[in-house]
Amino acid sequence: MTTKNILISTALLAALALSSACSATGGHQGTADAKKSPAPAPTCIGVLPVQAAVMSGARDRRLDTGIAVTDGILRDILGQGGKIRFIASEQVQGIQLPGEIVKLDASREAARSVGCTALLETSLSRYVERDGGPYGVQQPAAVTVDYRLYDVNSGAVLCHGRFDEQQESLMENLFAIGKAGKRGITWRTAEELTREGLQSILTECRYLGK
Repeated sequence: MTTKNILISTALLAALALSSACSATGGHQGTADAKKSPAPAPTCIGVLPVQAAVMSGARDRRLDTGIAVTDGILRDILGQGGKIRFIASEQVQGIQLPGEIVKLDASREAARSVGCTALLETSLSRYVERDGGPYGVQQPAAVTVDYRLYDVNSGAVLCHGRFDEQQESLMENLFAIGKAGKRGITWRTAEELTREGLQSILTECRYLGK
């Protein structure tokens, strides 16, 4: 084995070790349970329609596609019935305005419409589809999605989280080796990236994990 090969092998082994100990790169910030929250566990959770995050300038029309996709993924992950109750867009007209966070008084009305004490808000600020196929791309997929679960009576935040990633190749980022072990060495679509990200951050919340 040449000196060059030894150095490459050493770097790969070091990256593998570090990837198991470090959080994901690319802005994946995970989920945080609110500490010492005064609010009791919710009897049920109302899920608001996904919204575009507040941004300056013209709205990226790709978000419209991403919002529809993310809504469907939320239903797949959280399920329907039991303590999870999805609120139709018609039920929040005049309450949830595009790009705005629901005010507490209005959120109580939305929660009351489905008999719940907590609301889940999800916002999408980036949704870029890959340009290419699973084994080669000109532009990788990129997704940024945030959520907040809060008690509508007290306003206390029960959980919040963010997934923010643009997929990178192993050559660009050796820390991606850990992800490649789970995903396989392929380029994800924006939908696949969104599903993986939401699955990761939502199931870390004790009120949402199954």
